[in-house]
Amino acid sequence: MLNLEDKITIQELITKYNLAIDNKRLDEWINTWTDDGIWTTTFGEAKGKSELKNMINQITNEFANGKRHFSTNIIIEETQNNMASANSYLTVIEAYKSPQVVASGTYRDILKKNNTGEWKFFQRKLDIDLVNESK
Repeated sequence: MLNLEDKITIQELITKYNLAIDNKRLDEWINTWTDDGIWTTTFGEAKGKSELKNMINQITNEFANGKRHFSTNIIIEETQNNMASANSYLTVIEAYKSPQVVASGTYRDILKKNNTGEWKFFQRKLDIDLVNESK
């Protein structure tokens, strides 16, 4: 059963993920994933820690440099077999220039609790909100 401690730990994992991107602590970011983790984004898909590391290197160098990532409205639910799902909003703010929102989106996550009791991302799907000028 998913308890309050699990939910707080998962929320902190989401925060560690964001802070690691913002501060280019890529080994810490990789450590938020299972060995077979899958990250699906607007920029492509990565499977396994080697591909994840390559993709986050590219993203932090090209798009995420100087940004702050915020996850809000986090909903965490138990699934089965030491797994959980989480849904949240992502807001990305330009931090080094004039502060402004530069992106927003939603994350849909599947998390696994390993044998040592640590929660890790197994799957993260990021859908970026695209501006539609015809609205």
